[in-house]
Amino acid sequence: MTYDNTFDQNRLDQLAQQHLDDTNISGRILFFGDPEENRLDLATWQLDSDESYEALKGSDFKLQMMELLDSLLIYRAQHAQPNAGQGVIYIKGASLTIEWLPRDTVEAMRDEKVEEN
Repeated sequence: MTYDNTFDQNRLDQLAQQHLDDTNISGRILFFGDPEENRLDLATWQLDSDESYEALKGSDFKLQMMELLDSLLIYRAQHAQPNAGQGVIYIKGASLTIEWLPRDTVEAMRDEKVEEN
C-alpha cells in the first residue's frame, strides 16, 4: 500500500463539513504522539476565545478530532513519513489544515501567543 498524500486533508475537510459550517472560530491544535506507539499522546487547544473552546467541546467535534489525529499519526508512521509524531491543525472558520513539523518547533509554538482575529 502506498502513501496517499491527500489522506490527511481529505479527512480534515470531511470533519470540518460536519461541524464547522457557519462558524467563525480560529486557532490551532498542537498535537504530539507517543514515539513508541505512534498514538496520540497530547493535544493543546489554542483558540481565539473561551467561548470557541466551549462550543467545540460541547459538540462531537473535539472527540472526533482527537480520534482523527490518532488515526493520522498511525497512518503517517506506518508509511515512515517525516515528522510523523507531531504537528499543528489550524482552524479558520469552516477550514482545517494540518502541518507536520519537527518536535522542537511544535514545542516552541506552545509558548507563543495565538493572534486573535
